[in-house]
Amino acid sequence: MLCRKCGKGHALVEDGLCARCADEAFGSLTPAPGPDVVPDAPVPPVRPAPPFRTMGALPLSPNAFALAVTVLLAVVVVTDLFAIVVGVQEFRVLSDLLAGQDGRTADLARLDESYALAGKLQWYVFLATGVMFIAWLFRVRHNGEVFAPDGHSKARPWVLFGFVVPIANLWFPRRIALDIWAASEPAGRWGRWRVDCWWFLWLAATSTSWLLGTWYEEAETLTDIKDATGAVVVSDAVDIVSAAFAILFVRSLTALQNQKVMAGAYRP
Repeated sequence: MLCRKCGKGHALVEDGLCARCADEAFGSLTPAPGPDVVPDAPVPPVRPAPPFRTMGALPLSPNAFALAVTVLLAVVVVTDLFAIVVGVQEFRVLSDLLAGQDGRTADLARLDESYALAGKLQWYVFLATGVMFIAWLFRVRHNGEVFAPDGHSKARPWVLFGFVVPIANLWFPRRIALDIWAASEPAGRWGRWRVDCWWFLWLAATSTSWLLGTWYEEAETLTDIKDATGAVVVSDAVDIVSAAFAILFVRSLTALQNQKVMAGAYRP
């Protein structure tokens, strides 16, 4: 019996198709929708991602931590200014005493007490700011891992240990911050200089504060105390500049992460 379609080939079954026509018929079939076949459907419009959510591997809001760090860094500036004012006054009194004006001894004793108070305030504010800064850095690092899971060269514990382990504390925090910035920054933008300014000014401020503070504590003669006081005043001024760029860094990186989430650049 011949194929009922082409009339040439031998039909496989009675009143059926030949092998060639049967293959063509199967090839033209459209499979019914099933687990592996999705029927045509309108594509829903792309909507911005929701704000930060506190669940699973989703971005978490860094805003509260950023605000706390910014306020504490502003307090750092205030305590440094207080120390500078007292330090300048003490420098002048020491200069007068070295010039033979013995009547200023009482003023020196009073300023020594004020200078000691300024030093304690600076230390307490430094500790509080450091704790809050690391908490903020953990938060933005979490978000950076959500945005770019493979974009970080240092493990998360180094966010803390990178500041305290000798030698590593000279560059690990900068590397961590650069990785977070790269994960948070939209393509085509360039602003990582904020990371470098923050980090190198931080190194300058902490190293000069420790070295010159040690010099001041070990000074014995009036001349040495006067010179050390002047150097510490300069160190406090460097610390103010460092705090200002730290505020810029914190606010800029926090803003980048907010923009990335709210603009829908990240989709859970």
